[in-house]
Amino acid sequence: MVYVRQTIVVDASRALSRAVCIATRYSAVRRQHGSRDGGPETQVIDFKALQSRLFPLLASAYAFKFVGEWLYTDVMEILAANDYSTFPEAHACTVGLKSLTTSATAVCNALL
Repeated sequence: MVYVRQTIVVDASRALSRAVCIATRYSAVRRQHGSRDGGPETQVIDFKALQSRLFPLLASAYAFKFVGEWLYTDVMEILAANDYSTFPEAHACTVGLKSLTTSATAVCNALL
């Protein structure tokens, strides 16, 4: 079960990364609200309201990716060494992180 939960954490981080990547690319390309002096329109990503919603999700996507990789390495080392002394900590980490990453990914998809 620890391995399955670790896989769920990695899958949630990938889903969040894809959603944030699409939103960031769209925001960088999309322009709106023409300038007053006749110049080019402002990129959507330049709006502070969007940045305050998008950038924390981008940071979360990276954090979830790194913690998923760390969990994979940790779980594989435990299984390869047949040393289960740290298994309770790995179990607790995967239980909490599975819940955190999947709920954060679901909220992100609802926001975007």
